[in-house]
Amino acid sequence: MVKLDELEDLRKKLCDDPVFFAGAVLNFYPFPYQAKILRDSSKRIVACLGRQSGKTTTIAVKAIHFACTNPKTTTLIVSPSLRQSIILFDRVLEFIYSNKFLAVSVKRKTRTIIQFFDGSEIIALPCSAHRLRGHTAHNLIVDEAAFLPDEIIVQILFPMLATTDGSLILLSTPWGRGNVFYRAFSDPSYSVHHVKSSECPLISKEFLEEQRQNMTSMAYDMEYNALFVEPASSYFTQELIKGCIDPEMELETDLEKVSSPSGDYYLGCDLGKLNDYSVIAIVKKEGDVVKLVFLKEFPLETPYSHVIGFIVRAEQKFRFRKILIDRSGVGEAVLEELKDLPNVEGASFSMEKKAEYLAYLRIKMEQRQFRMPYDRRLCTQINEQQYEYTKTGKLRFWHPTNSHDDQLWALSLSVYASKEEERGILARAW
Repeated sequence: MVKLDELEDLRKKLCDDPVFFAGAVLNFYPFPYQAKILRDSSKRIVACLGRQSGKTTTIAVKAIHFACTNPKTTTLIVSPSLRQSIILFDRVLEFIYSNKFLAVSVKRKTRTIIQFFDGSEIIALPCSAHRLRGHTAHNLIVDEAAFLPDEIIVQILFPMLATTDGSLILLSTPWGRGNVFYRAFSDPSYSVHHVKSSECPLISKEFLEEQRQNMTSMAYDMEYNALFVEPASSYFTQELIKGCIDPEMELETDLEKVSSPSGDYYLGCDLGKLNDYSVIAIVKKEGDVVKLVFLKEFPLETPYSHVIGFIVRAEQKFRFRKILIDRSGVGEAVLEELKDLPNVEGASFSMEKKAEYLAYLRIKMEQRQFRMPYDRRLCTQINEQQYEYTKTGKLRFWHPTNSHDDQLWALSLSVYASKEEERGILARAW
């Protein structure tokens, strides 16, 4: 029979040691670097970890331990998008419902909220100013913090901790050096955890070498070595890209979930099949501002007939003001199939036209007239586009070996299509 003092010792150990709690309650046995994060009681923590190193799992366990050992407290999970916040929130739910004693302690559960009978709660939120205001947090977890607008972190998130003396965890892969996350990473007053993917015992050297061969060196250093890097020849800087991310927006990728929307829409399509992807990007124009609302990347070897059918279906829903399609290679045949659609044009991919498409996109970005939801793959493709000057003074664009730029070109065509519409209006008026 267990004695009362033994039960009290067990309760105290569960409260005081998150690593013991993880093993005894959640059946999770952390690696040394994960245990270090779990046991870190600092009020300000920065976790910069490589891909597949278990950062989501570690922070989920830390959130559960805090909620279970601190009654009547609020833990907030905030990310650049609700979809990203729910990834971490779902990991929390998996752990809680894997233990029957924790499961019965849940008073209420929704898609973004879990409340316990002791009054503590865990809430997942997007980085949306109007949805964040009014919250107070005892434990604030900011996922992909490098992609959040600095003003949101400073003006909205930090004040949440003012009256609670709460804790802040900034979690992210590296992106840019002019943001709050990098400054915190470099601040000696923060407790910083910097972990490479190679430190995870589950990741083999062979796998990492395979990834090194399949990625650009910059992408590998950011994703697996968790390093802050950026080539000087990037046409779109990381900070410029981050400044275009609108936390109020969610990127739609399923055409059938889109109701027939009103407004002025434009479609850009970059075609590929074996080595490159076919991609469709759709933007909406509101005054001078162009917003990316839909992005579809088709799997490799997708038949062009399927891409054509997708564009026809999209036209039925969006009623595009203009459609621009890459006419190089097989593009002419695709255009011929779509000739009955209104406002369809082919886009030349000559060196001069490429420079024109990307220059217009960059101007819109610099003027804060282009907005897009958070999507890490798209951000990476935009940032990896390199440029150089030829002997004749022209711009030549390229992307490094083992990278792709199909999403970027589809996006640039859709944004450029909105400019062509402006020209058309002016021409008709003249």
